[in-house]
Amino acid sequence: MKIQTTNIYEMLEDNKNVRLKLFQGSARSGKTYNILIWLVIHLLQHPNKTLSIVRKTLPALKGSVLRDLKEILESLDIYNPSDWKKQEGYYTLPNGAVIEWFSTDEEQKLRGRKREILFINEGNELTRDDYVQLAIRTTEQIIIDYNPSDLYSYIYDLIEEEDTFFHKSTYKENPFLSKEIVKEIESLKDKDDNLWRVFGLGERGVATNSVFSKWSEIKHYPSEGRLIRALDVGYQDPMALVEVRIIGEDIYLRELIYKTQMTTPDLIYQIQKMGIDMTDDLWVDSAAPQVIEELKRAGINAKPVKKHTILHGIDMIKRHRVHIHKDSTNLLEEFQNYKWKTNKDGKIIDQPEDLNNHAIDAVRYALEMSNKPKTTYSFL
Repeated sequence: MKIQTTNIYEMLEDNKNVRLKLFQGSARSGKTYNILIWLVIHLLQHPNKTLSIVRKTLPALKGSVLRDLKEILESLDIYNPSDWKKQEGYYTLPNGAVIEWFSTDEEQKLRGRKREILFINEGNELTRDDYVQLAIRTTEQIIIDYNPSDLYSYIYDLIEEEDTFFHKSTYKENPFLSKEIVKEIESLKDKDDNLWRVFGLGERGVATNSVFSKWSEIKHYPSEGRLIRALDVGYQDPMALVEVRIIGEDIYLRELIYKTQMTTPDLIYQIQKMGIDMTDDLWVDSAAPQVIEELKRAGINAKPVKKHTILHGIDMIKRHRVHIHKDSTNLLEEFQNYKWKTNKDGKIIDQPEDLNNHAIDAVRYALEMSNKPKTTYSFL
């Protein structure tokens, strides 16, 4: 049975005698799928070999690589359900070759098993020590694929080692992508420079302290779209109430309140003065339960935010085209000045400074709760 491949398959075949093969690429460049095809074909030609497929976590492995692996085995008409040992974590090919899979958080498997061939999926998720422990127990070939989203990674050092093949791929090398997927990837150009650089161009992210690199200042705030309001509570820090409208992949932001030394009664008065519909959900920092309770007693439909990580919230913002109303001066200033932390060596780390983020935190809360249906209460 025929199976469709890209140039990545040809590169693997041409470099099959090279010990370490590194495939850096954008989203949907076909790296993983073609590596798996080549590995299965290679094993069918080499009986009794063992291939280990490794990723940082087992759920991620099951939701990506293993699903693709099973599809490839079925396409080649060699899949036998009885040979797929889900609990034990391996599959035996007709010629006795074995494909096993495990995550790096399984310490015994990481440090105990040996194999001829190793495939590390999303290798930048692993630590240098994880890689070393796997590499010293691999006798023949090592293949690693990854999106270069990290500013610093042990993988970048491996590129310069002897007996290493390196290739950078992009989604344009994958002719099997739908127009919708291509459009989604190319929309990153207008959302975030670094996201486009990594997931569109397959290049390493650049070292910049600014958390956000793209947004537009608008004169007119839309009246259509999904409306969400959220509040970051402060006193010495600003009390920040923002309004977010979501229209497709665009978000429109407007600050409603941004003021220090504001008490809860002051806040309630300002909300009532604005004429906001009291039955609309108002998502509030869950670290302020007393404020939430006072707002509810005043007839405001305040609800605690179920917080995710700060990085998750930042990523949600970056996945949209951001438009900020020109009168939202504090919000504009925060977007301009929100920075990543640096360590003692001056290297940027994946953690933002806890400054210039009050209205931004409220925007995060709004987007994190944007999939929640609106609910209303009857106030007696």
